[in-house]
Amino acid sequence: MQKNAYYISNNYNTVSKLSYTMSIYEAIDMLRSCQTGKLMDAAASIRDHEKGKVITYSRKIFIPVVNLCRDECKYCGYRKEPAQGGSFISLQEIEGLVKKARDARCTEALLVAGDRPEARYPEAKRFLHDNGAGSTADYLLRAAETSLAGGLLPHTDAGLLSMSEMGKLKNFNASMGVMLESTSRLLLEPGMAHWRSQSKVPSLRIMMLENAGKLKIPMTTGILLGIGETIDDIVESLFEIKRINDTYGNIQEVIIQGYTSNEHSSMGVSVDPEKVKRVISIARLILGPGMNIQSPPNLLDCESIMAAGANDLGGISPLTIDYVNPERPWPKITELEKSCNRMGFKLRIRLPVYPEFIERPGYVSVRVMELVEKMVDKSGLVMA
Repeated sequence: MQKNAYYISNNYNTVSKLSYTMSIYEAIDMLRSCQTGKLMDAAASIRDHEKGKVITYSRKIFIPVVNLCRDECKYCGYRKEPAQGGSFISLQEIEGLVKKARDARCTEALLVAGDRPEARYPEAKRFLHDNGAGSTADYLLRAAETSLAGGLLPHTDAGLLSMSEMGKLKNFNASMGVMLESTSRLLLEPGMAHWRSQSKVPSLRIMMLENAGKLKIPMTTGILLGIGETIDDIVESLFEIKRINDTYGNIQEVIIQGYTSNEHSSMGVSVDPEKVKRVISIARLILGPGMNIQSPPNLLDCESIMAAGANDLGGISPLTIDYVNPERPWPKITELEKSCNRMGFKLRIRLPVYPEFIERPGYVSVRVMELVEKMVDKSGLVMA
């Protein structure tokens, strides 16, 4: 193949074909050497041909079920120690938040938890015991039941979960998530971003995504930029996500997220937005026109996200902050609509489970489907 031919061409068929056939080495070379504008144009071209001029988002409430965590990721803005206010929230609080969210026309309850805090903190173990739960996963199951009963579709993101735990949670969750973040084991070394973070071993996260595939659970995953990874790591991580999806078909969405500095982090400055745009584009070319690719609009401006080839803005809440990035407020929906219109796109609401997975047998439980059917019309568009 002639060097750089795949991003010089403006012909859709050429770009689309090459996005499926390029090797990992060609992708690494492309990310290293291609001009940003040409890379973005190629990615946007195959996105537009497959998905049209539509950008989606999920209207959600962010429920921080527990912000205690056994890991010590150096970049984390979510984790807190007990002395800093780290704790669980009660099911009564969750019930109240869900009611407010339904009144605000939300459809998703994002249930977030630190990884197995009971393995590290007596406070966590005591809370779970006092509330009749054997583990954080058990408590998340009750949180999901509460959310679903209140009229929201749960999406659980709680670090590593066993196959058995995911099987139980599937009954009450529309989808689930775990960020791969990176396939690099060097990030586990002393002083690196994932040192003292048991759940960030790449092989364990890969196994969880594969187990979710065996269980037919629609999964959100993705990579995190600016934590010490190399260009090779970025591309290898994206190809690993592609391999999992090619094998199991359960990856509904891939997030490209840049690290942003925060008061709790011991890492340096935020990642360069130019890098995030380039990686969104290479992700589109690697993963193909059919994949849903997301980047949060409170971390990168909406117009750059669209121009780079993404088709989704993730979950946005009219009620709660982004507890993972608490210093970066979500933009107003009206402002996002204006940005989309300026770029020739329409902004539409989706559910936390994408339409293509609603239609696939076995991917949505009977209990969840009952609520899904109340939220969408015959065309699959959200009625909230």
